[in-house]
Amino acid sequence: MGKSIDERSHEAIRAYLRHRGIEVLEEGWAHGSDSIDFIAMDDELVFVDTTTKFGGYDMPQEEPDQERFERIAAAYLAEAEVEGLTGIRYDIVSLLVTGSEKALLRHHKNVLSNGR
Repeated sequence: MGKSIDERSHEAIRAYLRHRGIEVLEEGWAHGSDSIDFIAMDDELVFVDTTTKFGGYDMPQEEPDQERFERIAAAYLAEAEVEGLTGIRYDIVSLLVTGSEKALLRHHKNVLSNGR
């Protein structure tokens, strides 16, 4: 049986991150009822939420949740050993699937900064 569209979209986002030189450290990391799709290392520690929409012409809604992000970041930093940490950021990667092998991807870096 083949992979679901959700699994394929997650793989595409993982491949995109790696292509951009972002090292994926964790996938589907959870603490209590909070979870995040990817934890990665760029020039800083990056927590990445993803959104995927199948069909249509508008990108999926992106709604950053600062409180959830802060809980996840605090829990991860308490549990993980991260060397050389210079900062953290919260990104959202959105994928609009337009066909069986076609998609439009948008990467918002540091979505909680004032200059969003």
